[in-house]
Amino acid sequence: MTAVVPYGQGARMLALNELCEWLNITERHARKLVERDAIPYRKVGHLLRFPESEIEEWSHPEPRRVNPRVECGHERPSARPRRPAASSLLPKSLIE
Repeated sequence: MTAVVPYGQGARMLALNELCEWLNITERHARKLVERDAIPYRKVGHLLRFPESEIEEWSHPEPRRVNPRVECGHERPSARPRRPAASSLLPKSLIE
């Protein structure tokens, strides 16, 4: 008997359909990510394989640190207001 390990907790090489099921994306979107080198993958012959541990790290990027502004008395007025930082857990390539 083999124990079923949940996605993201093993050292498997996922097939394209397993990756799509795990990330809840279409095969077309996954192939576009591969085409743009936006996702970690390996070619095994003509097949695409995705290292599970690398995909887990890729799908959970570390949040960016915000640098506190140094108060120097005068702030330069900007031409346009700054956008608030988006709090997204997925990489930008998955959101598009």
